[in-house]
Amino acid sequence: MPARSRLALGALAALLLPHAASPIDRFEIQVYEAEVNEPGDLGLEVHANYTARGTRTPAYPGEIPPHRAFRLTLEPAVGVARWLELGGYLLTVAAPGEGYRFAGAKLRAKLVAPREERGLFYGLNVEVGRVPHAVSDEGWANEFRPILGWGDGTWLLDLNPIFGFSLSGAERFRPDLEPAAKVSWNTQRGFALGVEWYAELGFVDALLPASRQAHYAFLVLDLAAPAGGAAGPWELNLAVGGGVTSAADQQLLVKVIVGRGLPRLDAAPRPRPGP
Repeated sequence: MPARSRLALGALAALLLPHAASPIDRFEIQVYEAEVNEPGDLGLEVHANYTARGTRTPAYPGEIPPHRAFRLTLEPAVGVARWLELGGYLLTVAAPGEGYRFAGAKLRAKLVAPREERGLFYGLNVEVGRVPHAVSDEGWANEFRPILGWGDGTWLLDLNPIFGFSLSGAERFRPDLEPAAKVSWNTQRGFALGVEWYAELGFVDALLPASRQAHYAFLVLDLAAPAGGAAGPWELNLAVGGGVTSAADQQLLVKVIVGRGLPRLDAAPRPRPGP
């Protein structure tokens, strides 16, 4: 078959087949719970992950391939009300031959329902941000992350049926579906063990066939207070995992999230001790 014919058939197939949605957000691989800082409280999370094995070929001209890329994200946040937290993300990435570079910024608002110590919890996290072409060909994009879960102090079940759409580019305003979920067990010894799952299912109006869906699984260790105990100021999430389907390209990732509460905005200065 002539080369031109092969190119024409390839272009036709690309138009007729459902397109893949944008991949999971590698700058923030996390399943959200319905927790927010108390009004006036500040917090800072650091997200870091490394793709030890990943796709080496750019998905589009100019993209930084995932293979051996290191991503670091700073996420400051402040509690505004008992049901509202505002935050942001500063993204950076380092990759072979690319150096270390700024990779965009996002703003977010997290709204939650009043939560009992145990039982059902739910909320919604909304994000909007812009990333450079080397990170995503979408540019401006947003995300809606419903949060629905249940916990009894020993077991945690958490679901984030994430959807969003780009605000620029060829597929703007076309929502995609990227659900995430978590199951964990509190050992009552200061840490919890669990599994996190992430998926790329395609656009809502043209879900990918099962053979083309990308699914990822992670084994996770979290800091966790014993049932009935008070949570400490530190947050820690350690995980290793990667792609479990052929569409996920057998990728292998290691991730860590470290968080810490900061002094309140309205904290009064402590008096100095007398002579």
